[in-house]
Amino acid sequence: MNRGRDKHRGYRGGRLTRMVGWWLLLTAGAFGAEPRPEAARVVIVANVNEPESVSLARFYAEQRAIPEENIVALSLPTGETIDWHEYVGLLHDPLQHWLIEHDWVDAIPMDLRDAAGRRKMAPSGHRIEYLVTVRGVPLKIGQTRDMPSDGLRGRPRLKTNQGAVDSELSLIVRSETRVEAFVSNPIFRKDRPSALDSSQVVRVARIDGPTFAAARAMIVDAIEVEQRGLVGRAMIDVGGPHKNGDAWLEGAAALLAKENWRPTIHHERSTLKATDRADGVALYTGWYAGNISGPFALPGYRFAKGAIALHIHSFSARTLRSSNGRGWCGPLIARGVAGTFGNVFEPYLEYTHQPHLVMRALLRGATLGEAAYYAMPVLSWQAVVLGDPLYRPIGFSLAEQWERRDVIPARLAAYLALREMNRMETNGDSPEAVLAFAKTFNRKSPSLVMALEIANRYRSQENDLMAVRELGLVQHLRSPLPDQWALIAEAAQMLSAMGEPKLALAGWQNLFAQDLPDGARLTWLREARHVATEARDFRLSQEWDDELARLTAE
Repeated sequence: MNRGRDKHRGYRGGRLTRMVGWWLLLTAGAFGAEPRPEAARVVIVANVNEPESVSLARFYAEQRAIPEENIVALSLPTGETIDWHEYVGLLHDPLQHWLIEHDWVDAIPMDLRDAAGRRKMAPSGHRIEYLVTVRGVPLKIGQTRDMPSDGLRGRPRLKTNQGAVDSELSLIVRSETRVEAFVSNPIFRKDRPSALDSSQVVRVARIDGPTFAAARAMIVDAIEVEQRGLVGRAMIDVGGPHKNGDAWLEGAAALLAKENWRPTIHHERSTLKATDRADGVALYTGWYAGNISGPFALPGYRFAKGAIALHIHSFSARTLRSSNGRGWCGPLIARGVAGTFGNVFEPYLEYTHQPHLVMRALLRGATLGEAAYYAMPVLSWQAVVLGDPLYRPIGFSLAEQWERRDVIPARLAAYLALREMNRMETNGDSPEAVLAFAKTFNRKSPSLVMALEIANRYRSQENDLMAVRELGLVQHLRSPLPDQWALIAEAAQMLSAMGEPKLALAGWQNLFAQDLPDGARLTWLREARHVATEARDFRLSQEWDDELARLTAE
């Protein structure tokens, strides 16, 4: 087997080393992840017409210790959408040729073509762990009118040849696959796929996003987080248009609860509101809005580093070039999500990634790529997987993470402590022991997250005095991050309910000193103005009344 650099350079885009190698040595990070055996079996596809695409491919290879000769740079259009003729002539056939020539795919190519124009071959297997497309490689195949029909009967909604490039590439090791509709995923829901099943599919993931910087951050964050394990809150937004989807989300919540994540579950028919609490979110799944919304759309909002998010919507990945407003996948990546899933065109619910299966796989230690194909029922369809497929976000047990707690970022440490408290309760520790643990932790690492947890526990014991003492921290939070805004509001509301308007007012004042969007400001002003009156700060009460009137008039 000969896969040396000279051979690599001889086929399309092989000049990539000469073109950008020297520049990348100056710009790539100095340290990557520890080499993993499967990294040697990752193939990366870039677009030679986008220099930053080649740069990103090289950066990913360096960070993951993937051999440089595993990169193939093809001459591709620079837009997100191509038609079938471009897909076959510029991507599918050249890539398939390269994979066969470099011994990634065992196949005998033929001088015949199928009805779609793809070169036929006689395949007998492959050794690709993951095929990774990077930003610059087209995202989707648009409906192409002059393509042959597969003659589907009785299923008019599936008579379309548009789809995700990556989903189509999953079948690059097969010959003569259908153009319309989809093909069942042979490794769907299989814990240990057979060699035969695995030989029929290539797991494809995409490192992409609104900007090259955002795509690059997915790589860096994944590598950092898997060294310590994912830490943060879990949130589930149930209440969509179909029972099956709600059942999937409830199933995801049950799995997370079993692993002591204690997810926050939103059951209202509407999606999350901008004023809903969404601090430190590391795991999110929900539905059903066309564009990113709620607290996630707040200016400057960031997920916990390494977060995994899945919002079910038919067109969640219609474009990845948007940071705000259009779809979910691009905006999620812009806000720090390291792994997400989406659809480029209408997939129909039963043919999308199933969130409970994604969570099941991740919670037992699967990589992002393994979880994606475990949870995806069909290929040659609309789904995309976004993120480093080698990323293993939950590679440590809770006990192992707790032992490593010194390397957890300070603002996330409280969430790990909350999981430890959940574990203690599951194991039968007394409420007094759990509360003592929480107080000890919060003395060493004060946070409003833990203070609220302790205050709620004291309130359940009808001990408001101690609850108020814990929440006094709210008056000192002068520069909260956007994901902490609702956290401050919750603390202020609790203080007000316990008859402490002056402390509550200090919290509201800290909150309104931030650059809040009008909608959130309007909602919270309705509560805060009454607190100002109760605290006998009539000047501030009048000021907030005037602002409320102005915002309402607008």
